[in-house]
Amino acid sequence: MKLMLVDDEPMLLKSMAANDWEKIGIEEVRMASSGLEAAEMLKQAAVDIVVTDIRMPGMDGLELCRHIQERYPRTKCILLSGYGEFEYAREAIRYGTERYLLKPIKDEELINEVAGVKAAIEREWAEIVSFERARQTLFAHLPLLREKLLTELLAGASMPETALAERMDEYRLRLETGKACALLLVRLDEGFGAAGADALLYEYAVHNIAGEILEAGYRVWSCKDDYGYLCLLLQAEPGAGGHSDGVLDDLAIETAARELEAKIAEYLKGRVSVLIGGSCLFPDEIAERYRQSVSAFRTVPRSERGVVFRAGEARSLSSSLHALYSPPGLQQLLEAGRWADARAKLAAVFEELKSRELDTEEHMLEIVCALTNAFLYIAHLQSKTLAELSSDDADLATDPLKLSRSGQAAAWAFRMLDRLEAGSVREFKDAKYQLIVKIHRFIEERIAEDVSLQTIADHVSLHPVYLSSLYKQETGENMSDYIMRYRMEKAGMLLRTTEIKIYELASCLGFQNPPYFSKLFKSHYGITPQEYRERHLAEP
Repeated sequence: MKLMLVDDEPMLLKSMAANDWEKIGIEEVRMASSGLEAAEMLKQAAVDIVVTDIRMPGMDGLELCRHIQERYPRTKCILLSGYGEFEYAREAIRYGTERYLLKPIKDEELINEVAGVKAAIEREWAEIVSFERARQTLFAHLPLLREKLLTELLAGASMPETALAERMDEYRLRLETGKACALLLVRLDEGFGAAGADALLYEYAVHNIAGEILEAGYRVWSCKDDYGYLCLLLQAEPGAGGHSDGVLDDLAIETAARELEAKIAEYLKGRVSVLIGGSCLFPDEIAERYRQSVSAFRTVPRSERGVVFRAGEARSLSSSLHALYSPPGLQQLLEAGRWADARAKLAAVFEELKSRELDTEEHMLEIVCALTNAFLYIAHLQSKTLAELSSDDADLATDPLKLSRSGQAAAWAFRMLDRLEAGSVREFKDAKYQLIVKIHRFIEERIAEDVSLQTIADHVSLHPVYLSSLYKQETGENMSDYIMRYRMEKAGMLLRTTEIKIYELASCLGFQNPPYFSKLFKSHYGITPQEYRERHLAEP
């Protein structure tokens, strides 16, 4: 720190300057013989502390303090005077003087007073630096803070209007409460990285393009939600973009959305889908509008790329995937250790997903949840948790929403199948295991023919009684129960997914008497085949 001593008595001035100022951290000491000289010296270089006499010709000490307070408000003053009148002290306080000392003063006392002022300056600067750091930290984290606040509001969090206004002002958000806003959801479909740094860079680029296009006519607030959508909340900028008095123009919003989709395709070589959620009041109605918009978006296939549509446009969800539920089920195949058949079933599921263009996020969630249930069951049979089995895919296994693309889900499913097979407790060369697999395949391939116990026994060259006992011991159920269950599951699948006549269906499943088949079907499902079809009729 730098110290200036001001006094019109030369001997006293030199005496004060000769003190050991370095021991309290004063790096430089300057001397002035009058207030005017001190004022001129202050123009040349900054000084932290000024110790000045009050009684001086020309500009006295009080006038110098006033001058310093007006021009150098961070410089601190200490006044020295041989007069103890209260008026001097009152004037000194008025002009922001830190200390008022009576002459004569001992050197040690003066050094202690200057050290005290120096410590006060250091505390003041520490507070300034701390505040500045906090301000810089706030600005550095503003994008995250803004995203978090919007995410909370979209999820339905409520807060007093004054508290929300304060936070929005602190985060420098210009949207106004009680006014209309529009919600846009952007989904990255094709041409973007599936994971890692590349995906984050693409998302950042999409965010920047959206800001460039929309901020000319709107006040924009954005975040990325748990589904991976870029959520854009728009409020009209009064007088900009064709808006009048801040009223939203639906056509202008749709035009901007189409421009956004086109620019992303042009500059990023990627395809996005954009949903226009429509107008609502901020903040009271945005959570419900967001929920409706997400529900609508999740019915749009990713194969339907580059679309811009409104949440209110009617879109029905297609039927379930036939291959996923047709018997034998995946869990049954895994439990029997039929790994090749399980892989074939997975391939059929994802092929149907592609051929029927059912790659909506709802169908992906259906697939991932169904597969996860089957994987969980087998993992627990192997005395493992799903996370333990999943290894580096643990985060995917516990969060189905992360597997929203068919390629990601397929790769994950086949990796999980490989790990289950590697950890299987069954011995593949075990004769009994091979026998059960052989029996099940025979039943599945010839379900329309004779699959009696005797026929199966002949096929595997064993006595029927011994075969029946062995099957029950290995699987825990009678072979006849398995055959009937398989027939009923396949009947239900065909009724849901085809228009086959019921008497033809009975014949396909090995029943020569359709009424008898209908009786057994009702016993299994609680309703007749026709009632079942009407209830579960598959959409085209």
